[in-house]
Amino acid sequence: MTHSGPERPGAAKGHECVEKAAASPALVPRKGDMHRVYVERERTMGHRAEVARHEAGAMNVGAVLRVSGEEAKHAIRVKRLDVGDRLEVCDGAGLVARCAIAQTGKEPRTGEWWFEANVEGSRREEPVRPSVEVWSAVPKGDKVEQMIDGLSQVGAARWRALHSARSVVEPREGKMGRLARHAVEAMKQCGRAWVLEIMEATSLEEALRGEGVDVVVADASGERYEASGRREIRVLVGPEGGWTKEELARARASGARVCAFWRHVMRIVVAAVVAAGVVVERG
Repeated sequence: MTHSGPERPGAAKGHECVEKAAASPALVPRKGDMHRVYVERERTMGHRAEVARHEAGAMNVGAVLRVSGEEAKHAIRVKRLDVGDRLEVCDGAGLVARCAIAQTGKEPRTGEWWFEANVEGSRREEPVRPSVEVWSAVPKGDKVEQMIDGLSQVGAARWRALHSARSVVEPREGKMGRLARHAVEAMKQCGRAWVLEIMEATSLEEALRGEGVDVVVADASGERYEASGRREIRVLVGPEGGWTKEELARARASGARVCAFWRHVMRIVVAAVVAAGVVVERG
């Protein structure tokens, strides 16, 4: 169990904040939204490349986009989209284009599905502010995927695996790659325009440095979270066994704030999502 908070007046406001964040039009798709396709960008672990693999201007009105691979296969074979159907194409960096499929096909040599779509309109969405990154211990099994889903839905900007004294799961590089793909699916599902960035694993020492960033350590021993007004906020979430006394002492000595986000005991996945939702909403 991890990251509870004391029973105190007004603690229920944290739940209200999460509900507000979940209901924000910028984070939750409207009923009946079009199918979304992700245009893959060149990426390296821990770094967001802003240049999409399509050419500059390819998402301008009147342009023709060609999409191939698994995204095209899913749209054609699973969603049964065909010529004339409309969909959205996003690049994970704020650009979303509304398109109409003009042509579909399958490469005879490779068997790869593709479609071409006319861009009818496009928009660029600004990232959620404040920019909230969650650095957390890795939960067991597939619970980390649940965490990525939840963090995407409440508007977190980045997630990073965090080594701590009581960590029980050590993230592997292959796992991080799968989580990056899972973050793309979560982005498409919840309707956000910016993909949750998956960063390389790091240590508590590095997490506490936080130059220019408000560092917040989630723990039941802390005070109720209050807004900082900063544009970038880093939330640190420990493992199921919690932080050690030494880790909390180092955090306080570094100038980080130790904050409680809820009055009940929460497991790591819920703790991370609740904390992120509260910080996104309150700032």
